[in-house]
Parts: sequence; structure tokens; C-alpha cells
Amino acid sequence: MPQPVHRDHARKFLIGVVTLAVIGVVGYVGATVQGGGEVPLKPYTYAKAAFNNVGMLKPRQNVLQNGVRIGQISGITYQDGRAVVTMRLNGKRQLYRDAHAHIGYQSVLGRKQLELDPGTRSAGALGDRTIPVSQTSVATELDQALSAFDKRTRDALGASLVELGGGLAGHGDDLRDALRAGEDILTDVGAISATLASEQADLPSVLLAANRLAGRFAGRQEELSSLLEQMNATFRAVNVDGARPLNDTVRALPATLRQSRQGLRSVNAPLSDLASAMTTIAPGGRELGAASDDLRGVLREGVAPLAKLPGVSGQAKPAVDELTHTVVDARPLVPRVSRTVAHGRVLLHGLAPYATDIGRFFSEHDLLSGRIAPGKHYFSFMLAAPGIYSASGPDPMADPVPYPAPGGGAWRDHQSAGGGR
Repeated sequence: MPQPVHRDHARKFLIGVVTLAVIGVVGYVGATVQGGGEVPLKPYTYAKAAFNNVGMLKPRQNVLQNGVRIGQISGITYQDGRAVVTMRLNGKRQLYRDAHAHIGYQSVLGRKQLELDPGTRSAGALGDRTIPVSQTSVATELDQALSAFDKRTRDALGASLVELGGGLAGHGDDLRDALRAGEDILTDVGAISATLASEQADLPSVLLAANRLAGRFAGRQEELSSLLEQMNATFRAVNVDGARPLNDTVRALPATLRQSRQGLRSVNAPLSDLASAMTTIAPGGRELGAASDDLRGVLREGVAPLAKLPGVSGQAKPAVDELTHTVVDARPLVPRVSRTVAHGRVLLHGLAPYATDIGRFFSEHDLLSGRIAPGKHYFSFMLAAPGIYSASGPDPMADPVPYPAPGGGAWRDHQSAGGGR
């Protein structure tokens, strides 16, 4: 007897069948869509447009409305010598009799696209009608645009393209890197565009400033041309001998920089001294700055006294002349006075210790009014005039110590001997 199938195996089998069915349906739908077919259960609207020439337009290329993709080309047929393009539009859309279709370029590589204008409601519905040739247009083909040039220009353009192709040969990696960097560049361009479109961006002022800047160059074309010529001459001079002098200069630059560093280090000490000196001078500078008003006042008020100096100097000139004659006459006396002072130096050296006693003698006026006492030498004087004071006193030269000590010794000896002041 056959063995019964376990329910786990049956469930796995059913899951496998369903999975294969889903994969099949997804594969069929994907193949259909990739082949230009319809997506099942999705609504579409079909429309036709007649063209005299569709160029490189092919099925499955985009149909746009106001720059937004709304469908694609489902087929191209020819009727009565004209191309009829069938458009499959996403969703339910209404087209009108004044609709317009235009075939343009999607990229510089020649890929085409169709721009559709559905028309206006007042013109009435288009229905199953084909948009006539009078309401369709095609962008000018590149070969037609080039036919406007003469043969010489076309040959030069062809040669330029050949040279461009030769220049790009072998630089595929560089071109690929440039294209990879294009995303970041476009991001930056998008950020710039968003900034310019911001309400906070004062674009009119920027354009006005740019206009003023451009106006600055008006009438200076010759100067700019001369500047460019000078720059060209400079670059040629730098590039002389394959830029070998510049390379030598760059190679010698590290040694030069090292020497410059040593020179700068040697300047550190003088600069430190200068900083210290400036720090020392700073208080004086501040004081001078604070006193600048006073100094300005002195200079301003000193004008009047200084203006009197010429008159004063004129009045003093005779006295200065007389003093000059006196100095000239006294000049022979100077050596003699010098010799006299030199000879008197010995006497003055001996009297120097008694300078205190001599000063005390002449300053103590009470010596002239002492009282008479037995055994003392006195002197007296009187002026023979009524009311004049007469005085007498002890003889200051009479002292029991004949050789008193210097430094006030004579006065002390005089006091100790009983002399009165």
C-alpha cells in the first residue's frame, strides 16, 4: 500500500508551488514591462500623433508633460507617408482637439523624448482622433543644424571632434572619475540653486553688484588686454627651458627656508630686548601722552616770551660785551689767584679741624655781653651815639687752655674753665 504523505511535506510542496507561481508572474510582468507592454490591472490612456519625421524616436522612450514623465511611446507606424506615434499614458487622462506634441532631445547623445500638451477644455475632447501634423513639431536634427555651416566649417568641426576623441583616448579612467565626481558637483550646484531660490537670498542686489563690477571694466579693454599679455609673457618666462630654472629654484627652496629659519631665530634675542625696552618705555610714553595737553599749552603760551628774546638779547648785548672785556682783563689774574690758593692750601688744611670753633665764635653773640668777674680778661665797645647799645664781655681769646682740641674743644674748655656765654 502507498504510504500517506505527511502534512509537513504537503505544506512545503504547496509553498514551493506558490513561490514558483509568484516568481513566474513577477517574471512575466517584468518581461512585459521591459518589452514595452502594459502592467496588469493598471489603467492607461492611448493617444496618437502624426509627424512628418520622427528622426531617432523609438518605442519605450518617454512621454513628458511639463517636464514630468506621464507615459512612453508604445509604437510607431507609417500611414500615407507620415509617421504616427502611439502614446501610452499612465492613468485616465483627457486630451483635447488643440493638443500639441513635440519631439525633442533627452540627452546630447541623441536620445529623443516626446513633450505632450493636452490642450484646453474649451476646444473639445480629442477622442480617438490623431493629433494632426499641424499641431506637432520636431527638434532640428544635428546633421540639419550642421548643414547651415559651409564645408570648411564642417570640416574644421569634424577635425575638432576627431582631435577631441584622440585626446580622450586612454583617459577612460579619468573620464569615469570625473563622472563619478559629477554627483557631488551636481549636489553642490543644487545647493547653490536652492540658495539662490531662497526667499532670504537678495539675488537682485547680487546681480546689481555684478552689473556694477562689469561696468568697472567698461573702457578698460586695452588695459585688460595689456595685463593678459604681461601674464602671458610671465608664464612664458617661467616655462623657459622646460621650466628648469623654476625647478632649480623650488629645489633650493628648502635650504633657503632653513637659512631663513636660522636668521629668524637669531633675531629672537634682539626682538626680546626690543620688547623689554618697549615695555620700559611704555610708562614714559603713556605719561608723555597724558602730558601732551600741558606740553601743547606750554609751547602755545611760550610763543610770547620767546618773541621777546630778540629784544632782551639786544638789550643785554652791551652788558655782555662789557663782561667780555672784563673777563679778558681778568684772564692774567687767574694764574696768580690759582697760585695763591695753592700756597694757602697748607694754612687752610691746618685750620680745617677748627672750622666748628671758628663758626661758633662768630655765631655766639652772647660773648659780647658777658658779666665782669675777678681774674677774667674782658673787652668792651660802645658807639658814641645816644641810644646805641653798649656791650662788654669776656675776652674770647683769653682761655686757660692754650691749645684746645679741634671739633669744639676750645668752646668746651672755655665752658669748663668757668667762662660765661
